[in-house]
Amino acid sequence: MVEEGQPDPEFEAILNVVDPNRDGQVSLQEYMAFMISKETENVHSSEEIENAFRAITAHQDRAYVTKDELYANLTKEMADYCVARMKPYVEPKTERPIPNALDYIDFTRTLFQN
Repeated sequence: MVEEGQPDPEFEAILNVVDPNRDGQVSLQEYMAFMISKETENVHSSEEIENAFRAITAHQDRAYVTKDELYANLTKEMADYCVARMKPYVEPKTERPIPNALDYIDFTRTLFQN
């Protein structure tokens, strides 16, 4: 219990997570970063996230996910977040992009670098 007008350390810790720039508003990007951190707080490696993406692909042995698969298996907001941040997948042998394919491996490794 804190006195009126005094900062609550527990609430301050929550604000540090959901509004890190302390502008008094939670942007969609801040919200999504918070939700991803909550969803992945017990995840210990990018490999675990890659396995989750692999599980939603039609063919579990491929290194990309399609936009349709993301929208079919995630909330619209989470799928939008992924689509906006995932690079197009380029087939290593031909060096050509595959239509509507997104590189979830690069995406997850980037998440774990930050």
